[in-house]
Amino acid sequence: MMEYRGQYTLCLMSKVLGVSRSGFYKWINRPKSKRAQRREYMEAQVADVYSTYKARYGAPRIAEELKSLGTPCSTNTVADILQEQGLKARNGKSFRYGSHALTMNNVSDNLLWRDFSSDRPNEKWTSDITYIWVKDRWLYLATVMDLFSRAIVGWALDTSMTE
Repeated sequence: MMEYRGQYTLCLMSKVLGVSRSGFYKWINRPKSKRAQRREYMEAQVADVYSTYKARYGAPRIAEELKSLGTPCSTNTVADILQEQGLKARNGKSFRYGSHALTMNNVSDNLLWRDFSSDRPNEKWTSDITYIWVKDRWLYLATVMDLFSRAIVGWALDTSMTE
């Protein structure tokens, strides 16, 4: 009714909507409910924690922070407030392996460059390791294959893969 107050008379709108005019005026002048006051307070608290932690905290961490500050709240309430205000936690950069990661130490150069064809025996060999669960432990199977004949020319099975 507030939105269309200038276009239509209050008497007409109250008749169409089945609302008394006195009830409408009471609704306009009434104070904010405790629920609305609490919601405004929570919105201010969430915005404060969000900005304090430079937009890195999402709903779960903001809720935990507010609880530790003595403001009881739920994660869902915080998530609703963040969504209403259009706030979203900024994720950090994803982890990237450096050029000297531990997994890249003691690794031979890639000499084949995905050219697995061979013209004669024993020209190109390739190897692989697989893990096999046997009874109650892992066993490690290392194989060496000749790319000309596709035959396994050597293999080793052990309880550790240190060799």
